[in-house]
Amino acid sequence: MDPAARERITLVEVLERTAPFPVFTATLQAAVQRLESEGVSSLLSIQFHARPDDTEVGAVITFADSRQVMEHIRRISGWPEFKALLGVAKPVDVRVYGRLGEEAHAWLRTMNVVSKVFESPVAGFVR
Repeated sequence: MDPAARERITLVEVLERTAPFPVFTATLQAAVQRLESEGVSSLLSIQFHARPDDTEVGAVITFADSRQVMEHIRRISGWPEFKALLGVAKPVDVRVYGRLGEEAHAWLRTMNVVSKVFESPVAGFVR
């Protein structure tokens, strides 16, 4: 298996939107914009998917490796954009694909939303 693929960490999240769609999307866009300019270097991509007529939101977040996941969490925890995001959406379910460090796992467990961890990559590649 490609070593780069083995190191990837992907979080697949389901959130419940708790604010009107326009408020949610404006808040989300501000948070993502800050992440793009000031986020940790190993954050490769972040995508949110939602429909105006549904309160369920999907997110796919991919890191190049697990070493900066906890740094990511520490960094965004103090940002007003992410405090605002938690005011318009709440995590419902998180699935982890890849091997996170124990500190990051412990932090995720405090949210009580991790439904499954797929820790052992068996095949894959990264282009």
